Formats: sequence, structure tokens, C-alpha cells
Amino acid sequence: MMPAFDNAYFVMGLLTAGTGAVYFWADRANTIGRPLALSLVLIGLRLFMDAFGLDESDNPLFPLVATSLESVSILAGIEWGLRIGKTAKVALARAAIGLFRAAQILVLVYWLMSMGYVHFFPELATADSPGFFKVRSIEWAIFAPLLGTSMLCGAIAIGLLLRSRIDKAEAIRLRALFVAAPFLISGLVVSDLYIPVTIAIGLLIYLSGTLHYLVIQGQRGHFMSQFLSPEVARVVRSEGLSKVLQRERRPLSVVLCDLRGFTAYAREHDSGKVVNLLERYYNVVGEVASEYGGTIKDHAGDGVLILVGAPLPLKDHARRAALMSLEIMRRVPPVLSEAGANLGLGIGVATGKATVGAIRGAGRLEYVAVGTPVNLAARLCSRAAGGEILADDRTQAALRPDDAVVVSAREPEQLKGFPEPVPVYSLATPSEAAEPRREEAPPWWQWLLGGATSRRHKPRRRKRS
Repeated sequence: MMPAFDNAYFVMGLLTAGTGAVYFWADRANTIGRPLALSLVLIGLRLFMDAFGLDESDNPLFPLVATSLESVSILAGIEWGLRIGKTAKVALARAAIGLFRAAQILVLVYWLMSMGYVHFFPELATADSPGFFKVRSIEWAIFAPLLGTSMLCGAIAIGLLLRSRIDKAEAIRLRALFVAAPFLISGLVVSDLYIPVTIAIGLLIYLSGTLHYLVIQGQRGHFMSQFLSPEVARVVRSEGLSKVLQRERRPLSVVLCDLRGFTAYAREHDSGKVVNLLERYYNVVGEVASEYGGTIKDHAGDGVLILVGAPLPLKDHARRAALMSLEIMRRVPPVLSEAGANLGLGIGVATGKATVGAIRGAGRLEYVAVGTPVNLAARLCSRAAGGEILADDRTQAALRPDDAVVVSAREPEQLKGFPEPVPVYSLATPSEAAEPRREEAPPWWQWLLGGATSRRHKPRRRKRS
């Protein structure tokens, strides 16, 4: 084994460069954090040069490379802070960005002067002074003002950013780097004997901030997952975000639920009571949807849109959608009655092919389903009376004889957006079908428009036994 592999420089170089590489690989989409990952990798490479003694080689190229690694690593660290500053659009952030730019300019000057020093005085540049600090007095006089002023500008900029409105998670890492930076760049001035220790301290401080950063991001992810349906969140966890973002056309079924009389109820009751009712209603519908493999696509006031067969494909999606609608109709009315709300529930169910996937708009992602079944389910839901489930031909055809569902064929209806009359079927359980349905009184404005003729047709009942 080469001697370099068992010394402290090699171990610390491996840890530092590895930390930067792992961070970049784990969060490749985060463009803000890339300069910081680069900075750690470059510090690790510089330590490798110490491990193999390349910085003290007679070859003049190696000292130049060592100086470049040191300078570029500092530039990259400052660039990370600058990118964070660009996320906060306040006056303090603009001042911080200016200070970061000044710090980078000073580091560039330091880099060029260091390259010249190594080129013209190679023996002095590669030889260390004895003691805790390895730099000589003349080196302090030439380089300390440049590097010290640059670090001071960076420190002031970080202080300004911490007082402005930047992301909380990034602020934690920024504080960690603020404390860790003196230890990470100490290799420029302290004796080689102490460099692995100071680098280790700086790396531990930075990793503590990174760990806290990841905890916060995990908490945010868990919180945001509550805004997704369990099925979409499960697909993201198991197959990655790209699976959800992928758009494809597939067969599915759509169930749309809507409360009857909700507008008047909301007008006559306290908003807090209305929200509590909606929450109970959503919970019941969500539980049933989960039991049948449905995905809640939207909550829009008193309406709930459910997809069956997306994002997870299901072969029997039409049958599931029909049975789901019956179960929703069974469970929701008692909840409404318990809340003292005299409301009805209408449901529309349709089956067909639709395009599903995520689209971008207004800086956010939205999982969508676009196609005929979505439009048809909406039209059927609007035609359904309170306590009624209307389905299209494909949905009712998927039911089995042993499902014990009463399917009542209605006269085909001319629906908006459909050139031909659409066959419509009413779904009910045998017990519900046996009860006479009370025809709702037409709205008052129909009298003004020319009579109170009901839009409903006398059904032709067909029972599945």
C-alpha cells in the first residue's frame, strides 16, 4: 500500500471530496447548492495533493495546480452565498450580492498574484516557515490584506442575508458555513501538521448544518405530500417524480361528486360551520376512494373529482368506479344529516381514454387528466338529482351480475359538448331502487323561462341479478 493512503491528508481528502460529490449526486436538481459541492470537492483534491506530496514537487506545474484549487474552491463557496442572495428580493440581499461580488474579485486578484509568486519565486512558495503558521512575513504582507478583505466582505454579506428573507433551510447551512469557513481555509496559513484537524472541524460544522437542512426539507416534503393524493405520493416515492411527470393516454374512469343545495347552505350558515361540513364530507369521500383505488384529483368547493386508473393503472377501473359511487352515496348522506345539513348528493361516472400527467403553470406542477371521460362525468353529475348516480354506457357495462346493482336505462340525452345524444344509466342498490324517488321541484327561474317541465325522463329499469 502506498504511504499516502494511510495518512491523515488522504483520509480527510477522501471525506471532503466525497461529501461534495455525494451532496451533488443526491440533489442534482438544486442549482443553488452546486457551487458549494464543487468547493468541497476542490478542497478534497487539494488535500490529496498534500497526501502525495505533489504541492512540494520540483515540477512547477503542481504548485500552480495547488494554488488554483485553493482559489477556485474559495470562489465557488462565495458563489454559493451569492446564489442564495439572489433568492431574497430585498435591499439587504442586493447589498449582500454586491459584497459577494467584491469578495470574488479580491479572490481573483489573490489567485493571479499567487500564480505569479509561484512562478517567479518557486523555492519560497513551496517551502513552509516553521511554527504554527507556515506563511512568511512577506507573504502575510502581500496576501493577507487581499484574502482577509475578501473573507470580511463575505462575512458581512452572510450577516446581511441572515437578516433578510431567505429560505430557512438555506439560512441554516449558511450559518454553518459561516462558522466552518475559517477552519476549511485554514490550510492556507497553518502548519501542515494541523491542517487535517482544522479541516475535520470545519467539515463537521458544515455537516451538522447540512443534516439540519435535510431534516427541514424532509419535514417540508412530508407536509407537502398531504396536498397530494396517497396514490400520487406513493408513485413519487417508489418510482420517482419523473413517473408522475410523464404524460400518457390511458383508459380510466372518472367519478365526480357534487352537493345539491350547497350554495344556499353556505350563504345561510357561518363559514366555520361550512368548512367543518366540507372537511367531514371530504374525509368520507377520500376514505371510499382509497378503498377502491381511486385518486382524489380535485376538491373544488362542494365538488370532488376522483380518478380511477390513474396515476396507477387498473384493469377493472370502470367497475371500481361504479361500486365506489354507490358506496359514496351510501356513506355521505348520513354524514350530512348528522351535521344538520339538508343537502343532496349527485354523482356522475364516465369511462374512456384520457391524457394524464403533470403540467407546469404559474411556477407549480399540477397533475391533470384531460379527455372525454372527464367532461362526460361533469355533464352527468350536473344532470343527477340529489341521491342519484348517473353513468355512461361503458361504466354500467363493466358491472357483473353478482354486483347486485340496479341499472336503469334512461332516454339518451343531448349533453353540451357532445354532438350526438348520449346513453345515460342510473345506478342504485336494490334497496335504493325499491324506494320511490321524490322528484325535486324545478328551480323558480324555469317558470320564468317557459314552464316547469322537468329535464328528467321516465327511466327504463333493467335489473342486474
